Amino acid sequence: MEIKDKIFALTNFTFSGNIFEKDFDGVYVSLSGNDAVIGYSTKVQKARALFLLSMKVSKGETSFEISEKPVFDTCGPMIDMSRGGVMKPEAVKRYIDRVAALGLNMLMLYTEDIYELEGYPMFGYLRGRYSHAELKEMDDYAYEMGVELIPCIQTLAHLSNYIKWGEASDFAENSFVLLPGEEKTYKFIEAEIKTMRECFRSNRIHLGMDEADCLGLGKYLKKHGLEKSLDIFNSHLTRVLSIAKKYGYEPMMWSDMYLGSDDPNYYYEPDAVIPDYALAGAPKDVEMVFWDYYHDYYDYYDKKFIQYKRMPNTVCFAGGVWTWDGFVPNFEYTLRTMEPALLCSIDHGVKTVIATMWGNGGCETDFFKAFDGLCVFSEFCYKGKKCTHEDIYAAACHIIGAGSDYIDAVSAFHLGHMGADAIGRGLFYCDPLINLLCWDIDYKETVSVYQNSLSVLSKYRDHECNRYYTLIFEIVKIKADLVLNLQKEYKAGNKDYMLNIANNVIPDLKEKYKEFYKVFSDNWHRNYKPFGFEVYAQRFGGIDIRLDYAADRIREYCNNERKVIEELEETIATGLNKPWRYAPSYMTTIL
Repeated sequence: MEIKDKIFALTNFTFSGNIFEKDFDGVYVSLSGNDAVIGYSTKVQKARALFLLSMKVSKGETSFEISEKPVFDTCGPMIDMSRGGVMKPEAVKRYIDRVAALGLNMLMLYTEDIYELEGYPMFGYLRGRYSHAELKEMDDYAYEMGVELIPCIQTLAHLSNYIKWGEASDFAENSFVLLPGEEKTYKFIEAEIKTMRECFRSNRIHLGMDEADCLGLGKYLKKHGLEKSLDIFNSHLTRVLSIAKKYGYEPMMWSDMYLGSDDPNYYYEPDAVIPDYALAGAPKDVEMVFWDYYHDYYDYYDKKFIQYKRMPNTVCFAGGVWTWDGFVPNFEYTLRTMEPALLCSIDHGVKTVIATMWGNGGCETDFFKAFDGLCVFSEFCYKGKKCTHEDIYAAACHIIGAGSDYIDAVSAFHLGHMGADAIGRGLFYCDPLINLLCWDIDYKETVSVYQNSLSVLSKYRDHECNRYYTLIFEIVKIKADLVLNLQKEYKAGNKDYMLNIANNVIPDLKEKYKEFYKVFSDNWHRNYKPFGFEVYAQRFGGIDIRLDYAADRIREYCNNERKVIEELEETIATGLNKPWRYAPSYMTTIL
């Protein structure tokens, strides 16, 4: 299928006029009467030109001229294949079509252990790992669309899912990190890099290297004695870079260890300083990836870039399209944090920008649902500092097939909070009797916000995601009402209210969860391999049983079969406001 046919198909667009093509340094689109002209210098720029043509004509415009030149040389998403959801190769191809439509020329597959590794049979075991043939198939398709598929692996930390099997016991520092200085470690890493070289065209590789907690304090300490973690890190990095160069790679790596090797939280401090000894020992022939997804003011990013300019390395930026704080992408927070980040990246002359989409907590948010957030990156890439919110919404609305009110209504799942707070997720998973939300918010206002989202969603009944979002908002609206009123009415002795909850509200809630599980399951199995889905059978099954349990306890109380409901006798603590929590911490007190 031609690029034109793919782009028009995914935007449900037909054009009966003539389309003429010309060479252009960037993206050019014009329309006059029945004649359209598109200009481009790369395949993805052609795809974007066609996307813009379909967007303008679909809005009823009959005459226009657009010219754009990207401010970033390389820009595109990194999708997390290592948190349970491994996208099927055919889904990756459909994803690449949409990436190309936005004019983005790069895609990273973040694969900690999600690929076959010769000589290491437990690597990616039962995790949906990609075969070499699948990796090559995806790379071939990306190449045809003009998208550079860049491997993104781990060569130090974030390998607990492999280390746990024991196969790496001779070259593991601890349960999370490889053992530096051990020859078996570098044999393993060479197998990783060799595999990437055999499967991908790109000469760029992301080596990971982030968040190596307790480096030098495990097996390394016993073998070599106490050393500075950053000295160990630099020595290990030098070895890994020599392997990457052997295979013709231009490597990049996450940069956090240079600020947070002793205290990981120091990386996030606005005034954090890279120590001089780190600068002296750092290898120069690797691109540093400055990543941040949390700050919503320009000055923070500016201070960080100034620090990185003290290093001789090329620096690129990785921001976040918030997909890892529940079942719904957080567009509002993505825009709030990435607007200053991308403006600052432009001011500092950054040439490579990565839009990370993590799947922490089990890959609850399908990456296909986050293209509105990816438009923040694509529109700043092509419009630079002139980019407006209207530009972003226009592209986002066109690629997802809905209006700006729909985008805002969906994002309201998170109640305007930062992603790490994950309040919507907490309401979805929280137990009806044991309040583990740990957030002081106005739940009456929350019910109102969710009802407003449902009202907006009712206007989009034909949208492919309508049932998914409608069900999840119905669920969290009911749960917010339970958090607001259940304990209060219990302590007031309102047994009529309690019986209604047990006999009507909970049965209705159970049915909504069951239907949402079916919708979620169908979507998962369309786009992802089955491995990783088992956690949802356990989570939803647990929710269902606990709802039955709650109804039974309430009925027993209302029928005078028990004097109290012990769980509702507890005084709920305030002031916790605890972020970074996943499903188990909302569902049980012992994990």
